[in-house]
Amino acid sequence: MKQIENDFIESWNLIENFYQGYNDDKRPFNCDALKLIKEMRNLGLDKDLRAGQSLWFLLLSRNRNHGLDKEPHLQITFLGENKMVINSNFNGEKVSKEIEVNYKGYFEDMINKLLKEKITWNDYDIDPDPLLDLFNNE
Repeated sequence: MKQIENDFIESWNLIENFYQGYNDDKRPFNCDALKLIKEMRNLGLDKDLRAGQSLWFLLLSRNRNHGLDKEPHLQITFLGENKMVINSNFNGEKVSKEIEVNYKGYFEDMINKLLKEKITWNDYDIDPDPLLDLFNNE
């Protein structure tokens, strides 16, 4: 298995643990989130996309590392009662749509669009290496 796939799969393990760690009485949307995560993992999307979270949003991207700037991504907000909002950001074009928690249809179209994006490495939280800086300043 390629290292990129390992990185992506590990991100899905972490996000699944995140949603499993909360009681449904306090966060009634967890069942919806876990249902969708399971469906996407069964399709093998955990090998092609990075999963992450910010507050209570599920984020999907083609980034190898966490953190988003202007990179294409999907932000999913689970509303409970089998509803979710998909916020997409492709090349600065942002679209928001409320749909049922279901992979097929609009969400699948957005996933397929995201899968066409190249895999990127963002290093927002990585400290610079002082040794490499010596060579870069020569």
